[in-house]
Amino acid sequence: MQQEPAAAPSSGSQEDSAPPHAPTMPPPESASESREPSPDHSPTEQATEEEFQFLRCQGCQAEAKCPKLLLCLHTLCSGCLEAPSMQCPICQANAPILDNIFFESLQRRLSVYRQIVGTHAACTRCKEPAEFWCFECEQLLCAKCFEAHQWFLKHEARPLAELRSQSVGQFLDGTRKSNNIFCFNPNHRSPTLTSIYCRGCSKPLCCSCALLDSGHSDLKCDITAEIQQRQEELDTMTQALQEQDCAFGEAQAHLQSAASQLGRVRTDTEELIRARVRQLVAHVLAQESELLEAVNTRYQCEYKKIAGQLGHLDAVLQRIRTGIVLVQRMKRYASDQEVLDMHGFLQEALGRLHQEEPQGLHAAVRTDSFDDLKERLQDLVSCITQGTDAVLTRRASAEAASTPREPFDVDLCP
Repeated sequence: MQQEPAAAPSSGSQEDSAPPHAPTMPPPESASESREPSPDHSPTEQATEEEFQFLRCQGCQAEAKCPKLLLCLHTLCSGCLEAPSMQCPICQANAPILDNIFFESLQRRLSVYRQIVGTHAACTRCKEPAEFWCFECEQLLCAKCFEAHQWFLKHEARPLAELRSQSVGQFLDGTRKSNNIFCFNPNHRSPTLTSIYCRGCSKPLCCSCALLDSGHSDLKCDITAEIQQRQEELDTMTQALQEQDCAFGEAQAHLQSAASQLGRVRTDTEELIRARVRQLVAHVLAQESELLEAVNTRYQCEYKKIAGQLGHLDAVLQRIRTGIVLVQRMKRYASDQEVLDMHGFLQEALGRLHQEEPQGLHAAVRTDSFDDLKERLQDLVSCITQGTDAVLTRRASAEAASTPREPFDVDLCP
């Protein structure tokens, strides 16, 4: 609710009636040139900083410069909205943007409070130690500037010693009530306070402008009543949102429970898969050992047969080559008598060698002796890659409904 200052004549009449010895005031400085608060914070200042963390930009968490309120109700600084898309970086919503004058005003008033409670509060105009705060101009004033200020304007002002005894909440409450609403008409030479609101124009009007606006005579009301009505509308919507908050909270809890259950099912399924795969691998490794052992046994059996035949062939070859060498040496070195005496024996020995036949040995070597083991291996591979897939397809078709299913055992071929 707005509190009007004590009535005062217009600035023009004041200047005309002012005596010649009236003190003069130095020109005011902009708010941006006011002294920054000390970086060293007391426990009270730290508590204040924590309480008003909500004033920070929700995107970069820094102090929001020119805070903007989006339709998604996120407040961001102008830096976080520099992108051409003007998209909310938090929820990626494209929404209209409004200057958050509430946050901006609250930041400004907090800055003033920090200056007031600071040990070196300086006058906004001359930088001398400040002793007063003007609620209308929102300026810190020294005693000299305060005297000149009140001479010309007679605004509501209070000593800093009194304000320093207040909490930050009390100060903000006092400054909130001291704000004034002026007529929207820009043609006024000076801002004119108003207590009238036109619902047709959706603007505050002074008495003169309200009388001149004959088209909306039935739509004018007390501005205090309008503010109260709007606050009540927001309160009603907030109450409805609280009920909606309960409904959304229940839905959130349900979904969180479902997500937790989904996580447990995933964990159980992963463990089942790992256990069954280990079982499958163990079975395959057992089959591998069995097949390798069968291959080695078959190899040893067949190799014994081939080794015996190789020994016989080696013996025959050695006899043939020995006989050939012996005949050649006898032809070169033996006497006629020796040839006559040994001919019969050598003829019998060489004749026996001529009776040896190597052709029959080829039939003893089996090239297909491992085919049955290869077939067993192929059956095992088919059982895993084809039979398991077929089982999965059949069960998926039979249990298409989303009902709990018992874990299945993979039938492995022996």
